[in-house]
Amino acid sequence: MLGLLVQFWRLWSLSATYDQGIFNQVLWNSGHGRWFASSLSSQLSSAVLHGGLAPDPSYQRLGQHYTPLLLLWAPLVRWLGFAALPLVQVGLMTAAGLVLHRLARGLLPAGLAAAVACSFYGAQAVIGPTWCNFHDLCQLPLLVFLLLLGLLERRWWLLLLAALLIPLVREDTGVVLFGMALWMGLRRKAPWWVAALIGLWGAAWCVVVTSVLMPAVSADVSKRFMVENFGQYTPDAEELSSLEVLKGLLRQPWRLLWELINPPGKTLGYLAAQWLPLMFVPALSLDAWLLVALPLAGLLLARGSNDPLSINIRYALLVAPGLFAGVVFWWQQRSQLFSRRRLRRIWTGCVLLSLLLTLISNPNRSLSFLVPDSFVPWVHVSPLQQWRHGRLARQALAVIPPEASVAANTPLIPLLSHRRVLVRLPAWHQWQDSDGQRHNVDWVAIDTAQASRRAEAFAPDRRRQLQLQLQLRDLQLQGYSPVANADGVVVLRRS
Repeated sequence: MLGLLVQFWRLWSLSATYDQGIFNQVLWNSGHGRWFASSLSSQLSSAVLHGGLAPDPSYQRLGQHYTPLLLLWAPLVRWLGFAALPLVQVGLMTAAGLVLHRLARGLLPAGLAAAVACSFYGAQAVIGPTWCNFHDLCQLPLLVFLLLLGLLERRWWLLLLAALLIPLVREDTGVVLFGMALWMGLRRKAPWWVAALIGLWGAAWCVVVTSVLMPAVSADVSKRFMVENFGQYTPDAEELSSLEVLKGLLRQPWRLLWELINPPGKTLGYLAAQWLPLMFVPALSLDAWLLVALPLAGLLLARGSNDPLSINIRYALLVAPGLFAGVVFWWQQRSQLFSRRRLRRIWTGCVLLSLLLTLISNPNRSLSFLVPDSFVPWVHVSPLQQWRHGRLARQALAVIPPEASVAANTPLIPLLSHRRVLVRLPAWHQWQDSDGQRHNVDWVAIDTAQASRRAEAFAPDRRRQLQLQLQLRDLQLQGYSPVANADGVVVLRRS
């Protein structure tokens, strides 16, 4: 319930940002028969960033991230609107904890199984990604725990169904499945043929998707994502495939080992944050290490605009499920230790500390109504001010027709994302049709309030405030006229 309240507050107070808008638009378009189309995703494509093209509403996001399982939620987005994605994300993460409890209850005493489940709900690596913008990896923990539950209870249909779906979450989740198959084989948790079949499916799907299916949609995976995340291992390449990245890593074994621990402080800090709610037991669990070895190595080796070692964003969910599952198997042979009162107190203290660190870190600014954005200088917007700003922003945006083409800055993107043509300011206020013709958007919406409130404390917000002021002036010179202005939210219409 708390997670839902935080998510709905983020939407109301304009704390949800660009990714929330992308997934809203992708699934809204898919619900209307335009499969995975998104002008917002197009704005992040290599054709726009490097090729000089304008955002294209018919662009398919599958070229950036291959996420066919998301289609399950398209009818909900069409039916429930903006409330659908918060319900899906919080519901899936809640269900994952319940399945983890059932998995643990099959191997551990009731009190110990409940402690593991409470640790899951108190982990920063779970709360942070649950309270942030919607993302595809929220589907992964539930599927991982269902696969292990099917293995434990010898319900092979459940195991095979979960194994079938895990690679469909995203193009890189096949690596998670391959790691689980490797663990099954090495720890003899399943017949060899089951482990081999699952591992082959995970690895083959990952290679086929990144080398064949995604390039058939667009060149983004080879020209953007592989180069941005792993281009440091093949510095002369302008395009990369997953196999070329693997080859580059294997040719530099010493650099590979160095990158796995560098920088040491950051790596250890990330692992400590993952281990803390489990009383650091994953550091001692061979099962946990085997289950997370491959996805963790991918995070340690990657670089990119989003820090893969941030505990509060979606990438933490590539690692967290394996750690919790590994801890269950570790306690299976040592459950008598849980009878010690001091140990239970230490564990409770670790979970409470994890919760405290989560609240203090204000993950993705989800708790800005409670935690100041800055203490020196003081930057804090009260819940009443945030509520009022959200209400007035919606009143201002109500003048925009639902089918109109719109350009908006980041805070307003989620509220306007159920439409075919939406681009983000300040980069674009034009879009491109299927014939290659550029068009100016019909409407522009700009929230100047958020940047101005944070400008004193944060340099990016100062730059953003100046950009928005200049763009408002330029747009009016280009023929856009203000039609609404409420609490810093300005709406303009093209004459």
